[in-house]
Amino acid sequence: MDTNTFAWKLFELVAPLAALGLTWLSIRAAQLAAAKIKTEHVTRVLLMIDGAVLTAAREMQQVLVDKLKATSRDGDLTAEQGAEAKQAALDSAKAQLGPYGLADVAATLGLDPRGVDRLLGARIEAAVHRIKMSSRMSTDPGTAGDAVPFAA
Repeated sequence: MDTNTFAWKLFELVAPLAALGLTWLSIRAAQLAAAKIKTEHVTRVLLMIDGAVLTAAREMQQVLVDKLKATSRDGDLTAEQGAEAKQAALDSAKAQLGPYGLADVAATLGLDPRGVDRLLGARIEAAVHRIKMSSRMSTDPGTAGDAVPFAA
């Protein structure tokens, strides 16, 4: 058997294995790309939720909560007023997200409309907590100004 014949037979044996390897690599690359795209989409949706919720919580703090606290005797909200403020913040966040944003949240995270409401409600409570924590920080006379929380 001469060298050309041997090389051709070797190529006939190796070519299907190489094609199989390249097919496997292309499938794996497509899976990794799809996973990366999905991860980036979930991240974008969560950032969109956080932005809408934080804006809604700050809006309710300025528009509703401060007025309610000013009119109360002890400067605190009643449970009913707190629930009213939370519902107003939830409505504001849903309005900011809009129907397409809410549908995107539901589809991306696999939630029904009640699940989306629960998610937004929990995020609103977390945003209110962050707002309260940042307002409780006092100014140190030795610093240049108000303390700013890291999570703000």
